[in-house]
Amino acid sequence: MTLQRGFTLMELIIAMVIIGVLTAIAIPNYTAYIQRSTRAEARNQVLEAVVWVERFRTELGRFDLVAAPNTQTLPVPLQCVPRNTTGAGTCRDYTVSFEAVAPITYRIQAVPVPGSRMDGDICANLRVDQAGLRDFTGGTGTQDICWNR
Repeated sequence: MTLQRGFTLMELIIAMVIIGVLTAIAIPNYTAYIQRSTRAEARNQVLEAVVWVERFRTELGRFDLVAAPNTQTLPVPLQCVPRNTTGAGTCRDYTVSFEAVAPITYRIQAVPVPGSRMDGDICANLRVDQAGLRDFTGGTGTQDICWNR
């Protein structure tokens, strides 16, 4: 009898099928994890912007004077989410914007940057208003997924 060494074709195919199944499970879970963490960062930035806007309102007496004249930019360093690592002025995943609806009302919104990894996210645009109402627009998610998870 001769001793044969190596793998049979069937053993190699079974190993490749196992690796394929594990990959098919791991990649979507990893992508969902990255989106959840980026969404959480956007929520934190929006809530931080609320604190800044409320601070400026206590100094100015109204919300419509918080933004620079004729712009919708926040007077605080909260324009990009997460912060860009290159130091450039472009946002990677979300852009945070401020809108003074009236002298006593406002809305702060995080909008996914087109073409980013958050473009097409189930929560789409995350919003908070002066009453602390948290909601989202343009997505198919739920309030629990978008704001509590």
